[in-house]
Amino acid sequence: MCAANDNELKALVRERFTRTAEVFGDYAVAHRVTEAERLARMVSAGPSDRAVDLACGPGTLALRFARHVRWICALDLTPAILALARSNAIKDGLANLVCALGDAQALPFGDGSLDIAVTSYSLHHISDPAKVLREMARVVKTGGHVGVLDIVVPEDPKIRELNHRIEYIRDNSHSRSLARSDFDRIFAAAGLRIVATEVHGHPRTFDHWMHVAGWKRTDPAYIEARRLMQSSMADDGADFHPSFEPADVVKHSEEPEIYMVNTGIYVAAEKI
Repeated sequence: MCAANDNELKALVRERFTRTAEVFGDYAVAHRVTEAERLARMVSAGPSDRAVDLACGPGTLALRFARHVRWICALDLTPAILALARSNAIKDGLANLVCALGDAQALPFGDGSLDIAVTSYSLHHISDPAKVLREMARVVKTGGHVGVLDIVVPEDPKIRELNHRIEYIRDNSHSRSLARSDFDRIFAAAGLRIVATEVHGHPRTFDHWMHVAGWKRTDPAYIEARRLMQSSMADDGADFHPSFEPADVVKHSEEPEIYMVNTGIYVAAEKI
């Protein structure tokens, strides 16, 4: 169900975020401000800091961090989504934000050259998330901070399997979601001491979740993902906490809306 190799997965990421750049970009920038500000607080972003937001997308973190730090680079693998980050920075008058095309697994910075490295909702698209954490640790100085925001799944392998199946149908550039123990392990292996962790649920509708991935109700991917989401309702077997909208607001001509929750984990760490 996963991409065969790293290069294939990167190609899928580029295709997906080129195809959905505008609709996803508009959503991420507008609706993840609170998330970005929370991570900035957790990594103690300050006015003397130099930072990188890797796999930055439309500038989800970089646009907010630029208001707190001296300089930040927004780096991404996909030209179309990076162009949105650049346009957003210009529109917001953020002269301390620069954009660069690059790979999160091979950051174009010297050892210990930055104060902060952050990323959001990227690790589940990457074949080797541990390598990304090693790169983040490499480029920050001793005592510098690394921050990650991503989706998190339970330890139960059965729940993880169904969660992954739904995620992959929605987006075939999805590699795998990590559990809390995975985050603990890859941070420690990278020489990073976790100083703060927060877990927050992000309620949304299933239709909107599928919409920002580029799907309509009539698309086969939408239909199959919805079928699996509904099948998980009885025991919350995929950890999306799905439920139908109240019966009194359902129009007879439509399928009832599904409400769901994406669970996000925020991890802030210090380089030892």
